[in-house]
Amino acid sequence: MTSSATSQQPDRVRLVTLVVAGLFLGVLLGWFPYQHWEFGARSSVFGGILKKAEQDSEWWFCLVTPFLVAWLIQRMSRSLKQLPLDGSWLGLPVLLVGMLFYWFGYKVDTAYPGYLAGQLLTLGIILQLGGVTWLRRLFFPWAFLVFTWPMLPLESVLAVPLRMMTAKASGMVLNLIGVPVLQEGTGLLSAADPVKGLSAGDLFQLDVEEPCSGIRSLFSLMMLAALYGWLSLKTWLGRGILFASAIPLAVLGNLVRMILLALGSLWWGSDFAIGRNIDGHQEMSFYHSMAGFAVFGVALSGMFGMATLLENKVERGRPVPKPAAPGAGSTAQRAWLNLGVTVLVLGGGLTLCALSDASYKVGPLGIEPHMPGIVGPFVSTDQPMTAREKAALLEDVRIERRIYTKPDRTILATVVMSGAEKRSIHSPDVCLPAQGWQMTSESMVSLDLGLATEVQATMKTMHRDIMDDQGRRMRVRAVFLFWFLGSDGTTCAGNQEHVWRTYSDAFFKNINHRWTMLTFFVPLPMEKSLLEDPFAELAALEDTKAFIRALVPGMLVNK
Repeated sequence: MTSSATSQQPDRVRLVTLVVAGLFLGVLLGWFPYQHWEFGARSSVFGGILKKAEQDSEWWFCLVTPFLVAWLIQRMSRSLKQLPLDGSWLGLPVLLVGMLFYWFGYKVDTAYPGYLAGQLLTLGIILQLGGVTWLRRLFFPWAFLVFTWPMLPLESVLAVPLRMMTAKASGMVLNLIGVPVLQEGTGLLSAADPVKGLSAGDLFQLDVEEPCSGIRSLFSLMMLAALYGWLSLKTWLGRGILFASAIPLAVLGNLVRMILLALGSLWWGSDFAIGRNIDGHQEMSFYHSMAGFAVFGVALSGMFGMATLLENKVERGRPVPKPAAPGAGSTAQRAWLNLGVTVLVLGGGLTLCALSDASYKVGPLGIEPHMPGIVGPFVSTDQPMTAREKAALLEDVRIERRIYTKPDRTILATVVMSGAEKRSIHSPDVCLPAQGWQMTSESMVSLDLGLATEVQATMKTMHRDIMDDQGRRMRVRAVFLFWFLGSDGTTCAGNQEHVWRTYSDAFFKNINHRWTMLTFFVPLPMEKSLLEDPFAELAALEDTKAFIRALVPGMLVNK
């Protein structure tokens, strides 16, 4: 700190500023009851992250991140002491937006706006109290803080593409080295061998589930790559390249894992390589667990090798950017003013939250889920939840499902009822590709259920290629209709509309929907010739509309 700045800003001002800022962040993120994480009592943002880590150990690295941020700042403490507090009014709009997100998340009882608020409020505090020079010095620790927040929506968006990529790459490598396999969505099956009397999947069946997709290791590897790049490399170019390399390295690590599992199943059997399925629960074998270490072994080796390469090839000879010289600093009076504004915004936001009606009451189901055994000419058989579905979904999610058939048509009708937690229903946009279906087209259709207004639903036409017992490839086509039904009879045609309606109705109407997803899967007849019937989809749609008109109105609670 310059002598001028020292005279203008006594140590008392700096100490009070830092203590008050830290205290408010602690209250906002670590103490204030923010969300019903387990729908018993509210707990803080950090308390919710702790609960998530206890439920899923893949997110434990989130709890380590704040301590790493504190360590990074401590390493800068000597240079930070030389910086005067030169607060900028650019921090005020950031603080206001951050508190709006915080209040919104509190009101609708969801964590993600709170995560964004934590990031924005930290940025606003740095700008409002320290100024632009402080932000330049603290930019990396502030950006690194993003790894504190569990990225569950990002996980669901990226998981299926990564699973598909891993399955496809693993299949290509295995076929290349002489192990014939078939890919069906995110699954790998040993190919049929008519000579040996083996059907597809007799030797092994592997599914690239989320833990094997690379998505969970990706987040922790990105955190390690960012930290290691900051500590070992000196230019932003090298750090950026190393950070971006975490994505292909995570995929490569999981590719090696899948190949090891496939080869182990082929040589020693699935029970040895993968483990046994006991009452629907997959018990991993020792070999399976050890293969999991290949992910981090390959990825970390690649990351260290990439850092060495960047240090020798990219950074050598490049000038190291120098930090900007500190300004003269503002007066003590202005520092107190900046602190007062910060306290006013943060305290006002907390008061607004405390005064808001944020009682969380999950609405009732908008449907009577029990489907009749006979609907017109259709007769049906019940299809209960599978053990795999029970393991993948939350405990309070229910599925009612029946296969309705008549001589010329089969319809699989499914009613998926969410639990208390928002977004506990999986999206068809995620589930169908994972099962190997490729989307041909998507459109909106109107359904006449005899109500005041027609219901809008999403129709997907899709196909998948399968192998018969003789090793011949066959194409299966299908039509899939779905929509979402809220507690008060609200309907949404697609998943994005359903997510938006969840939060908007919780905020503006104080309605927390318990959503129901209604789906209707209609396989199309197999064609004997290679030509596809252009009218098959239209006929299936009309039959399904008539079936829905006969089935659904009697199940609705709000008519």
